[in-house]
Amino acid sequence: MIITIDGYAGSGKSTAARRLAETLGFELLNTGGMYRAVGLLLSRAGIDIDAPERDRSAVARWMQSLRFDRCCHRVQVNGVDLTAELYTEELGRAASRVGTFPEVRAQLQQEQRRLADDLDIICEGRDQGTTVFPHAPVKFFFYASPEVRAVRRVAQLLAANQPADLEIIRQQIIQRDRQDESRSIDPLRPADDALRVDTTTQSPDDVHRLMLEVVERCRCQR
Repeated sequence: MIITIDGYAGSGKSTAARRLAETLGFELLNTGGMYRAVGLLLSRAGIDIDAPERDRSAVARWMQSLRFDRCCHRVQVNGVDLTAELYTEELGRAASRVGTFPEVRAQLQQEQRRLADDLDIICEGRDQGTTVFPHAPVKFFFYASPEVRAVRRVAQLLAANQPADLEIIRQQIIQRDRQDESRSIDPLRPADDALRVDTTTQSPDDVHRLMLEVVERCRCQR
């Protein structure tokens, strides 16, 4: 069984996905981490992801050399665990940028299908319910106000002893939302059959209970 959780950055979908996977005993695929890893590795390879013109053939060839490992809660590429390096504001923006590259999306979507094949798994990201797994029986789409998401992100950064300015973070969130929503391929949007979950005021416990109820209803109908 595949469960997809898509939505906006900072809307709580990663926390909800981890908790739901633990409760159900499912595997977990963090596709946002995959895009962050690509942003990191492209930069290390000397490829300017912000350049007006990029060598698309070179990026496509480079992408084909990557193999993501099935590793719950971690992001591991070609046997190297990159998780500890990925969760910075810079790589969040890089993930949104490389997500506009067709050659990156095509390869990562192929990897995501390979990793999820024949598993009970929760796939969390931006396009899981719309493009990667359009026939998944359970789909969620998370959203929350930019202001609330900015407060949450600042708290995360401060807890990790990283600098954080609330207004700068809020503007970055709005900019990233705009980029994710307006990209020409697989723009961020809810699948028609996804349950929309507004986490602006709902507690994590409320969200978890709601998701479990939806999953159980689906199981009873199968």
